[in-house]
Amino acid sequence: MPRLDPRALLLLPVLMLAGCGDDPDPAPAPSPAVVAPSAAPSADASEAPSEAEPSDELEPSSEYVEEDKDPLPDPGDLPGEAQDSLDQALGIELGALEGAPPAEAKKHRATLDKLPQSPTQVLAALKDYRWFSPEAKELYDQAVSAG
Repeated sequence: MPRLDPRALLLLPVLMLAGCGDDPDPAPAPSPAVVAPSAAPSADASEAPSEAEPSDELEPSSEYVEEDKDPLPDPGDLPGEAQDSLDQALGIELGALEGAPPAEAKKHRATLDKLPQSPTQVLAALKDYRWFSPEAKELYDQAVSAG
């Protein structure tokens, strides 16, 4: 009878759990956290909630709360209604330019692309602008009257 190497005897339980390579997709060995607890838990373990049991304590939540806007508007800001009307007017005008003759659309877009950053300056810059869309012109007029 052949003699067994004592080191092989130590590996025998591991090889049996792993399936000795017969399974093409072997399941990973269970981690210590997955092993069932002993029948007699220690006193410390019964006091602390386990990971599997939900805790009755509320955990602090990190919730983002948006602060109120700056009470003082930046110079050049428009009231909300005026800003909304101006934004809508520019959006409608750009949409209307899609159907305009290419040469005219290019000229109008060039003017709109050069508008300043400040909303009040935008209103002033568009004072003499020839609007392609009558609806956009009406919204611009609303922005001027609300601003």
